[in-house]
Amino acid sequence: MTATAPPLPTSAAPSTSSVYPTPSLSPSAPPSSSTFVAPSAAPPLPAAAPALPSGAAPTTIYTPPPGLGSATAVPADAVTQPPPATWDPYATPGNTPSALLPNDPYFQSSPTVSMAAMQKFVQHVNFDYDWFAGNPSPTNKELGINDIDLNVTFSIPMFRSIQTPLLVTPGFAIHYWEGPVSVLPLKHTDPPPADLPPQTFDAYLDFAWNPQISDNFGAELSARTGIYSDFNRITTDSFRFMGKGMAVFKLSQHITLKAGVWYLDRVQVKILPAGGIVWIPNDEIYFNILFPNPKIAKRLTVWGNTEWWLYGSGDYGGGTWTIKRNTGFTDPPAHPWQHPMDGSYTRFDYNDIRVAAGLEFKTLRQMEGHFEVGLSCSRELVYMDNSPRNYFPTNTVYLGAGLTY
Repeated sequence: MTATAPPLPTSAAPSTSSVYPTPSLSPSAPPSSSTFVAPSAAPPLPAAAPALPSGAAPTTIYTPPPGLGSATAVPADAVTQPPPATWDPYATPGNTPSALLPNDPYFQSSPTVSMAAMQKFVQHVNFDYDWFAGNPSPTNKELGINDIDLNVTFSIPMFRSIQTPLLVTPGFAIHYWEGPVSVLPLKHTDPPPADLPPQTFDAYLDFAWNPQISDNFGAELSARTGIYSDFNRITTDSFRFMGKGMAVFKLSQHITLKAGVWYLDRVQVKILPAGGIVWIPNDEIYFNILFPNPKIAKRLTVWGNTEWWLYGSGDYGGGTWTIKRNTGFTDPPAHPWQHPMDGSYTRFDYNDIRVAAGLEFKTLRQMEGHFEVGLSCSRELVYMDNSPRNYFPTNTVYLGAGLTY
């Protein structure tokens, strides 16, 4: 179809061409200087969306740019659809395929990469303090003690299993001894009284492993080595090795039997039998009827995210250290340079039996703590060289507190 140009107004300047130039829609048709070719037809308008059946979900029509394909109907709820009701946002990654990211390789189980379980490297930091009342004097046999212990437990997977890791615990402790007061004998034939240094120290490394051989049989194993001394001088007797070995038999969901031995490496007691029964009838109470450290606990209440428990416990306490004696002298001195207060090195035990009642708490953030009041009885100081004679302090009360995080 062609069209001629309308006449020019009389005031307009004449043009060199009397017709409009003729553009072409086809690249093969050359432009004409005298004709104008109009498009054969206007582009079609998008068709109206069909009416939705009753109850049908709406759809969104997506029209891609030219050259990217035809329009595709995408369900409107494809992006905003909530995850299924069985999806747990707090579950450990790797147990089930992710509902939100089904194609993410980090959330899938594979033989080479597994994120099904994770284990903390630092298990906990523990601090304990015990105070034993005592006002020693030359006329009584009281013995006051202040014990401070700090340790950190690390977890190392054993045999590629994090269910039964190796627990490594380095620690350090200080024991402040308040007496017995040293009084020099009047004669060399008089038995010297007991005496202790101002403090002794523990520097130790503990290893613990609780293998689970089957569903009903396991073990509790631990070994500890360290230096126990007043640190004035380190001798071969200052090094100690201790250990515990317990077989664990699970009779039912609520009852467990334990039997084994403790190797204490003390002057008087080397090996101590251990064992008993653990009965947990419900979540409110448990009975650890074990020798030599029984414990019974009852949950009092839950306040916020903290559980509060009332407990009673017993323990065979004490330890052994190497010290420098203040009474190891001769009268008259064996050498001119020997001072009457110069002593020899020996090793001694402090043993007692403790009975306590206390209150402890546990939080969801794995913080635990306790406070207890107890009685220390059957107390004794036992010397390796039997010089001086064994010393028996009077019974006393003690206070204990601890915090674990």
